[in-house]
Amino acid sequence: METTPDGPPYRQLKAWIESRDLAVLVYKTCARRAVSIDRGLADQIRRAAISIPSNIAEGNGRGSNRDSLRFLYIARGSLCELETQVEVCLRLDIIPAEDAHSLNERMALVGRLIGGLISYRKSRPD
Repeated sequence: METTPDGPPYRQLKAWIESRDLAVLVYKTCARRAVSIDRGLADQIRRAAISIPSNIAEGNGRGSNRDSLRFLYIARGSLCELETQVEVCLRLDIIPAEDAHSLNERMALVGRLIGGLISYRKSRPD
């Protein structure tokens, strides 16, 4: 895999950086709310969150535009899954509104960045 002085190319993608930070925020939120969040739900929330930057990185590392697009769509699907799980937690009063708001703001940013990457990749020949 090609690398730059800053590491693999995906590490410079704003979508990867922001989604990595989102995953860290999700893990910290789950840890703070460990008493109120069911273990199974917390595991699913964390899996969805870590899937987003992981799929961005994997797609970027595959080397083809087609593969990159496929993994960006998977990342976007994981983001939608996470948004749903946060909404359910909010409606069940498992997490406070300020935690949900913080997560929703970060998820909206990540969604825009992934959408931008998808548009860029779609405009490129394979």
